[in-house]
Amino acid sequence: MKTRFLLSAGFVLLMLFAVNTRAQDFYQTTTSAQSLARGGVYVPSSSGVMDALSANPAGLTALGGRTLDMSVSTVFARGSFTNSVNQDGSIKSFAGILPYGAFGMPIGQSAVTIGLGVMPELLMSADWNYVDAPGVAGATYGLQRHKSAILAARSAAGVGVRLGENLSVGGSFGVVYNSNTLQAPYIFQSHPFLAGTVGGFKTLLDLQTDGIGWNASVGAMMRPADGVQLGLSWKSRTVIESNGTATGNAAQQLAALGLGAAQPDFEYSAMVRNVLPQSVLANVVWQPNPVWVLGFQTGWVNWNDAFVALPVTLTNGSNADINGVLGTDSISDTVPLNWRDQFSFRAGVERLLGENVSWSGGFAHANNPVPNATLNPMTAAIMSDQISTGLAYTTGPYRFDFAYSLGLTAEANVQASSLLSGEYSNSQTRVGTQALTFGTSIRF
Repeated sequence: MKTRFLLSAGFVLLMLFAVNTRAQDFYQTTTSAQSLARGGVYVPSSSGVMDALSANPAGLTALGGRTLDMSVSTVFARGSFTNSVNQDGSIKSFAGILPYGAFGMPIGQSAVTIGLGVMPELLMSADWNYVDAPGVAGATYGLQRHKSAILAARSAAGVGVRLGENLSVGGSFGVVYNSNTLQAPYIFQSHPFLAGTVGGFKTLLDLQTDGIGWNASVGAMMRPADGVQLGLSWKSRTVIESNGTATGNAAQQLAALGLGAAQPDFEYSAMVRNVLPQSVLANVVWQPNPVWVLGFQTGWVNWNDAFVALPVTLTNGSNADINGVLGTDSISDTVPLNWRDQFSFRAGVERLLGENVSWSGGFAHANNPVPNATLNPMTAAIMSDQISTGLAYTTGPYRFDFAYSLGLTAEANVQASSLLSGEYSNSQTRVGTQALTFGTSIRF
């Protein structure tokens, strides 16, 4: 219990506010302001502890000494949602503030370097306001907040080993804390009676769960020629069973079905099973001279074997009327996702402008992993293109970085939704973001 409390407290500090989906980076591969300014391209450096733990633990061997690496990000979202009853559904603009950090150090004069840190792993969140479209029997809850968040933070320990002048390997182990939030009208999708017989029973739902899982990563880096560096890494998938509570009110749906006399309020114990995907990352870094650094990176995220469905189990129901109709105080439901694998490409550049100042820029592209059939504004991780830029200033053992990222507005049009009640058929969702990231690293 003490370990879980400490992880929970650290997660609350890390996720100071819920952060909305940030371009294709909702599943984090690099985290520092230095890399984000280059479009997310990882370049091993003497101060890059966080990125090594997130992207490739072999990069820990590039550290020049004991290093404290810290960043803070703030995100601004923009978007709109339209369907049969909405023409101006809006997303919350200020999405949040996110601090994180890491520490690394070589072990004496050996070939071993270690690192410890807490970094974001998954930032998938949306906070909308729009009118709930009529569902089964015309039930609607009117203008509602539609908030959904699947957030994860990774507390990681890593080690990098230099096997020679031109080859390094590394590995990391991470404990992943996951928090799930849903505050919205919820339509049951697979329960035999609520989804099958009723056709998609809808209720206001406030679900909060959290849980812990683990994953691991391995990586290698080599220098086949002067000024050229190659990297390859793999991170395992993470399975998390999170537990909490679910409360709600089904008054409108009960009334629409002619059951207005039934007690509408309920409370359950809730369990949500999340699977975060495995991923592979490969990059090439070329430094043709002391002034320029060029980086190229490609990645694969195995969403197809992770976000297939989202199982939700409710137990110990408090509403005797609902329990009587169902013949049980438990409900099991599964939300279909059926995401596709995601492939990304990134290109970044850094140029030294003077003895202490450098400029960076980058571009990132990835395919949209969310199929239109299961898309709604709360799962609209549809952004695919991002441009970024940044500045860095170095003085003595200190490095200060600033990065700005623009997630270009993406649009998804759903013709026929496979979600029950058809509320998201003939809908359009548009999403874009801006992010500011500040970072500092200290070598001592």
